[in-house]
Amino acid sequence: MNDARENKKGKSKRQEYISRINRVIDYIDTNTDKDFSLKTLAEVACFSQFHFHRIFRAMSGETLHQFIQRLRIEKAAALLIHWPEKSITDIALDCGFSGSAAFARAFKAKFQMSASQWRLKNCLQNSNIWKDFHISSYYIDSVTNNLIWRIQMKEKNTLKSKLKTCRNFMLPMFVT
Repeated sequence: MNDARENKKGKSKRQEYISRINRVIDYIDTNTDKDFSLKTLAEVACFSQFHFHRIFRAMSGETLHQFIQRLRIEKAAALLIHWPEKSITDIALDCGFSGSAAFARAFKAKFQMSASQWRLKNCLQNSNIWKDFHISSYYIDSVTNNLIWRIQMKEKNTLKSKLKTCRNFMLPMFVT
């Protein structure tokens, strides 16, 4: 009897932690152009700074800095394709990079090509469906504990998707 109660309590605590981490992911996603402090993000999650960083790493598989950097780079990669008329520097600044040099180094390290080369290759060249979507960050599924991308349609509907790699860039595959 006690084992069942402890198991239920553990699942409930895990659900709460997942909810708090997803709240932080939402916060980061909507504020990618801002600087984040560990203190601020820990407050969003209602954890102490040290506990938050440990929990975030355990649940996402990345440190907070790695997650923020990856999210910014991947959003920039999507924006480069979606808005070819917007300058690379403007996209870098919109995604929270301090300048074009820092962005160029991070982008090349992630994709092994420059942002302008990425834009020219246009990984999504044959797909018009992407014009109707805003690629957002991922969530930790509370049932399967898998990472799930949240994709928002212009009508603000939310779809779940699976991840697929396309030239070192994580792209969503839609689940119906």
